[in-house]
Amino acid sequence: MSFSETLKEKAGKIWEECYKHPFLQELGMGTLEKEKFKFYLIQDYQYLMEYAKVFAAGMVKCNEEKYMAKFAEIQHNILCEEMNIHRKYMEDFGITEEEAANAGQSLFNKAYTSNMLSTAYTGTIAEIIAVVFPCAWSYHDFAKRLKQEYGNLPKNDFYNKWIDTYASDEFGESFSWFCDYLDVLCENKKQKELKKIEEIFRTSMEFEFLFWDMSYKMKMSY
Repeated sequence: MSFSETLKEKAGKIWEECYKHPFLQELGMGTLEKEKFKFYLIQDYQYLMEYAKVFAAGMVKCNEEKYMAKFAEIQHNILCEEMNIHRKYMEDFGITEEEAANAGQSLFNKAYTSNMLSTAYTGTIAEIIAVVFPCAWSYHDFAKRLKQEYGNLPKNDFYNKWIDTYASDEFGESFSWFCDYLDVLCENKKQKELKKIEEIFRTSMEFEFLFWDMSYKMKMSY
């Protein structure tokens, strides 16, 4: 098992707690209250704006043209493709982009994105990949599993587009290079450095759980 693969294994408990969270399970069954999804949409809109900045920092710190292009490509996909899904859902709810932009981040959201940006500004490229990896990897894994578990839902179900997007091979391929690049970057790192990367990965996974929980309870703060 490669180093990058062990990250998921070591964060296995919180990973599974995320998947079992009522927000995701009810989304998969199509029973999630739309007001909860609306709350999630607005907060995720705010999140993605900050998330995109982390990839910009990765591109700035990277000196290899191949990976500079990959960081730039993901940033473009976030702002021009993933955000389009949010905009479509927001239209369904009658939410304008201005309303979403001015809604403000919840405490949980702000803590998560602040941690990512701090890592992006002060950390290594390996640490930047570790801090963003849980979001993309878990979304792809959870969406595929929801599709397998609840695939008998009507095709016009409100949440099918969300599940289909994140379960798609295209989405999985968009970040698959994280694994190989992180393994290369960590090949000669000392155990202390590897431990730090593991902690960064796990912390982001814990924030993922808090994000789902925040959305389900529609909480802006404690």
